[in-house]
Amino acid sequence: MATSPNPRWLSQGIFSLSNRVAVVFFGFLNLFFLVRMLPREDIGVWVLFTSVTAILETVRNGFIRNPFVAMLVDVPPGERKSVVTASLVLHCLLAGCLSIMLLLSAVPLSAFWDASGLESLFFLYALNNIIFVPFLHLEYLQTARSNFKAIFLTNVSRISAPALYIVAVYASGARIQLFDLVVVQIIATAIAALLGFFLLKGSAFGHGPLNRDILRQLFHLGKYTFGTNISSMFVKSTDSWMIGRLISTAGVAIYNPAIRIGNLVEVPTLAIGSLVFPKVPERMRERGVEGVRSIYTKSVSLILATMLPFVVFLYVFAENIIVMVFGPPYIDAASILRVTIFYTLIIPFNRQFGTVMDSLRNPKLNFYLLVLVAVMNVIFNYVFLRAFGIIGSAYGTLLSYCIVFILNQIILYRKYGITTWGVVEQIWEWYRLGWGMIKKRIVKFAL
Repeated sequence: MATSPNPRWLSQGIFSLSNRVAVVFFGFLNLFFLVRMLPREDIGVWVLFTSVTAILETVRNGFIRNPFVAMLVDVPPGERKSVVTASLVLHCLLAGCLSIMLLLSAVPLSAFWDASGLESLFFLYALNNIIFVPFLHLEYLQTARSNFKAIFLTNVSRISAPALYIVAVYASGARIQLFDLVVVQIIATAIAALLGFFLLKGSAFGHGPLNRDILRQLFHLGKYTFGTNISSMFVKSTDSWMIGRLISTAGVAIYNPAIRIGNLVEVPTLAIGSLVFPKVPERMRERGVEGVRSIYTKSVSLILATMLPFVVFLYVFAENIIVMVFGPPYIDAASILRVTIFYTLIIPFNRQFGTVMDSLRNPKLNFYLLVLVAVMNVIFNYVFLRAFGIIGSAYGTLLSYCIVFILNQIILYRKYGITTWGVVEQIWEWYRLGWGMIKKRIVKFAL
């Protein structure tokens, strides 16, 4: 039987949700103007660039943020400063390795996708990758403190600058250069890092002596969450990469609008995932398996309750939305959107499964599962792309998500007694609670 949701859940994640809304909104705004300023081949280059750089940022979340937050909220207060120092050292080493790898792979990747100019964007991003160290370190500290307001402010300062630059160039009628846009990103990251430092002043967390044992623990926790996040992003990026290789960069541009619109629907998943992550270890300590079952069921059901109306709307009006936002040249993306919108309903189950596993320092299972799915996704995408063209990539990715969903639900039932039906029941509880709040407001207004 579904438990009654706590109304505090409706308000306590407002800044986390706002942060995710801002990320998707500005990314959407960027593409809205870029498709009106650049040919489809250049849009394809930009999509490939952002997909690779998104993986680098995901690497940091998996290898640095997740083990850092999980350990920081769980260790005795006297060891927290050592955890902060060890995480920063590990982060610096990782950033250096990633930048070197990006510099070495820039030219081969550009040739692989036949994407002229892509290598120069990667060369620039290698510098931005280093500047991300202080910015993200400060963000991770705020995550551990559940200070989502500070995270929202610093992140908006970073992502709004490139969007404003694009709008300004569009308004002036000048031709935009992708190289200049990446330069603006670098400047924005540096400014946001300074703002993050200012907002963290007076924090309870500081830096202490380097403890090699803690460094080793972070590394071993991080290697699995790193692998998990890489596999997850690989699953999400396989479609665009294989379209770029097997079809063209213009094909990537046609496919991407469906993904961008799907990302809008995913906002609640990412926001609630950030909110839940630091709380799972607490619930496990306080209430055991029942606590984990409760937080998983409530978070997934709340995400789905939020998403369902938008999913139905997007499915019915796919053509209208694509033409209105991206223009008639991208009308082919409407049929792709009707496929991709289905796996946005599966993602909350899969994402929160990973959140639970990582929070409870048990990322190994999630890692192996996602590696399996990543391999299957490559195979499915290749087969369906050959058989159906661009939309085949959407079919292949949907099949991959369905398989991981089934496996996740089996594991959750056996370990924590979590059932899919329990989540479905809870969705109606959220609607009932929301309708009750609306009725109270109507009555209060009438009186």
